Amino acid sequence: MAVPCPGRATESAASAPSTSGVDREAGEMVAVAPAPAPRVRRKKRRAVEAVQEVPSAAGGQLRQPGLPMEGIRLGVLGLLGFALLGSGFVLVRRLLDKQLPKVQKAMETKQLQKEAMCRLNVMMDELRNSPSADLSAKNLGDEGAAYIAEALAFNDRCQAADFSKNGIGLKGITALCEALTHNQALGTLALDTNSAGDEGAEVLARFMASNSRIRTLNLSGNNIGDKGAALLAEMLKINTTLQTLELNSNVIDYDGISALAEALAENSSLTTLHISDNYIGALGAAVLANALKSNSTLTVLHIKGNELGNEGVKALCDAFRAREGRIAALDFGNNSITEEGAAAIAEVVRRSHLKELNIYMNDIGDGGALKIASALRGDTSLQTLDIGGNNIGPEGITAVAEALRGNENLTTLELGYNPIGEAGAKALASVIKYDLKGLTTLKMGWCKLGADEGAKAVADLLMFNTTLASVDLRGDGLGDAGAAHLARALREHTNDALAELDLGYNEIKDQGACAIAQALKANPERAPVELKVNANYITRFGQVALTEAVDMVFEMADGREMVLTL
Repeated sequence: MAVPCPGRATESAASAPSTSGVDREAGEMVAVAPAPAPRVRRKKRRAVEAVQEVPSAAGGQLRQPGLPMEGIRLGVLGLLGFALLGSGFVLVRRLLDKQLPKVQKAMETKQLQKEAMCRLNVMMDELRNSPSADLSAKNLGDEGAAYIAEALAFNDRCQAADFSKNGIGLKGITALCEALTHNQALGTLALDTNSAGDEGAEVLARFMASNSRIRTLNLSGNNIGDKGAALLAEMLKINTTLQTLELNSNVIDYDGISALAEALAENSSLTTLHISDNYIGALGAAVLANALKSNSTLTVLHIKGNELGNEGVKALCDAFRAREGRIAALDFGNNSITEEGAAAIAEVVRRSHLKELNIYMNDIGDGGALKIASALRGDTSLQTLDIGGNNIGPEGITAVAEALRGNENLTTLELGYNPIGEAGAKALASVIKYDLKGLTTLKMGWCKLGADEGAKAVADLLMFNTTLASVDLRGDGLGDAGAAHLARALREHTNDALAELDLGYNEIKDQGACAIAQALKANPERAPVELKVNANYITRFGQVALTEAVDMVFEMADGREMVLTL
């Protein structure tokens, strides 16, 4: 049922009844349908009360309307002043001082209710008419979710709905599931960062056991423990259509992963499992590995942040090796892996033709990098490689760079937080300049490149590469000298794709800032869309130079807008 937003005109009461709602172009409103039954009114009131609360930092803020209370008070007192004298006037004034705040609060509450109902109507309209509805961080709560859930019933338009970050608990999830039993279109349901808990997981498991439409379900960050994981596992034994299940950042321990592993041994539809940042451990990894030997469909496993250690990683890699290549993406980040674990991963890389490999924030060192590089040599299927934060020096990075030479499918390379130094920068530059023709994202932050040879190497890389869109060089000790080298590249490069350049935390002062500013003015058509130079030592003088350069880019490059972060 549509309710007019505050400030919109309505037709007279004599207009014919209709439920067509608001004409946004004309700013008109047709007559509102008859009032709902008392039960519906109560439901709507609870939803409005939930949505009109001031949202969290993730959600939008409602406008807090104010009434000119002092003006009202003085106006009323002025009128009464003609009729009342002496003590009578004082008595009335005291009465008004006591009652006017209550009147104002009541009027403000009514205004807030109208605005909240307007927001609810907008959300319902998006669910009904958009193929992909983003209702994340709207401060819905249980009552708001229950109210707008009605828009999903018998809905053949919306194919993906995002309800993340809304504080939705058991009651809201129950309402959503009830509405979705009458929906034949929704294929993606995101409920991450809510408050489902084990009870909400039970409701979802019952619903998904009989649902044949939803292909992707995201329940990350919902405080789901072993009990909830076991209930979802029972659902996986029955459901034959779910392809992606995300359970990151929950509280799943050994019992929960054991139940999920048992289900995976029977399930034949799930291709992607995200279970990062839980409490699986090496023992849980071993149980999962045994199940994967019987599973032929899972090709993507994200299991970072689970304290697997070398033993857990080796168990999983043994299972993947036995499957002879049926794995496309592995995320083993932040799992206390050393060179020993890297050797097991290298064997999977050698046999599987991975498209994505993430071993970020481990400790494989140069020895582990050499093993990974050996497996990558001649393999051109890899698209994303993240080996950041692994204590890899020049030797290991040089080996990886040479192994990647000729891979035109690689799009993302994350090397940050490795002490690769000048020698490593030179080795990378020699490969990236001409050979990695598909690379769009390069992250080399906190790699100790230095202001001299390392900065020169990166400048050459930027000057000749024509595909990079995002380059991260934070915390590399570039200083003014390094900034000058990069300015030369910005002045002469021919890369039309460059969109983001991050030079934060590099001890750059005004001299370096002015060099970059002059380079931007000299090549405005190819200036990056976003330039970050925050956390440096740039004073007002350098800031003005950069700001003027951004303005000139806008004027000289046909309105090309730059975002400058100082």
